[in-house]
Amino acid sequence: MDLAERPPETALDSFKSLRTVVQRYPKSIYAHDARRRMIYMRNRLADFELIVAHHYEERGAWVAAAQRARQAIEQYDGAPATKEALLVLVRCYRKLDYKELAENTEKVFHENFPDQPLESDRKGGGHWWKFWGKS
Repeated sequence: MDLAERPPETALDSFKSLRTVVQRYPKSIYAHDARRRMIYMRNRLADFELIVAHHYEERGAWVAAAQRARQAIEQYDGAPATKEALLVLVRCYRKLDYKELAENTEKVFHENFPDQPLESDRKGGGHWWKFWGKS
């Protein structure tokens, strides 16, 4: 089982504890390791937000998916999941017919990832009860 799919309560507690070590004891022999673990925990928490955003996107809950993607970008800046979160935002804004927001998000995506295509291999909007055929 992918740890990113599990609820992040303990991961958030761990992140806070590691931050305490880094802030209170920056010259400690444990500070460097704590920073590395904070980066890992940040990435894990961002991945969880993205998993939830994909869950909402698959069900056609565009506002909720956009909210989770935006939350992943704002709270976990620098995480690798930021790229996919921007793509989720673009898809959601298009589905909600927010043209200006979609265009602005596309510009942000291209500024941060200039050589990457705007499309991803994820498709949202399918219905969980349609097991066959096109959704």
